[in-house]
Amino acid sequence: MPSINNYVIDQLVTPAFVLFFFIGGLAAVSIGIGLIFKSPKIFQLFDILNQSVSTRNATKPLAIHRDSSRFFFRHRIPIGAIFVVGAVYADYGLLTGAGNAAIVSLFNTKLPPGYVFWIVESLRYFLLVSCTVSVIVGILMVTSPDTLKALENSGGHWVSTRQMAPGAEKTYLTLDKWVAAFPKTAGSIILFPALGMVMYFGDQLLKRV
Repeated sequence: MPSINNYVIDQLVTPAFVLFFFIGGLAAVSIGIGLIFKSPKIFQLFDILNQSVSTRNATKPLAIHRDSSRFFFRHRIPIGAIFVVGAVYADYGLLTGAGNAAIVSLFNTKLPPGYVFWIVESLRYFLLVSCTVSVIVGILMVTSPDTLKALENSGGHWVSTRQMAPGAEKTYLTLDKWVAAFPKTAGSIILFPALGMVMYFGDQLLKRV
């Protein structure tokens, strides 16, 4: 397993990490140079990009509490039976179906077979646990709805993200105002560390070519 993890880190995570910071460094260099020599143009670009977007309207349907338990408990016997039969059938298929090695052989991927096997095995155990929980929920719906309601009341609490993060919608422009007041200083502060970032991560990219 350590060799698989090392492969994923070396071949997937690290190159993406290096490329991300190299491109970010180039963007920072461009902004730094622009603030020093062409600050009005940069501020025009900032005015276009620096727009406040409120998520309150987009996420309003998600913040409305909808109680679907009445429908389920009104038809609890057929729904519970479907839960039990479907989950038992799924558990049976997961336990007695094709082996993980056969499933891995179906994937045409460059990843190591051991890594794909680990993903398939983890997914299989996750589905087994989920189906077993579904069997229990289905049995409770049919035989003991009061117990299921008590479990739902203890664990099913509605949480509004608007109440949890009321200040997330506010726009803070303190840093923007400071950059606008001292563009050359801000550009210099951005430029030199960005040059170091580009040189370092550019060298890392060249070593991987």
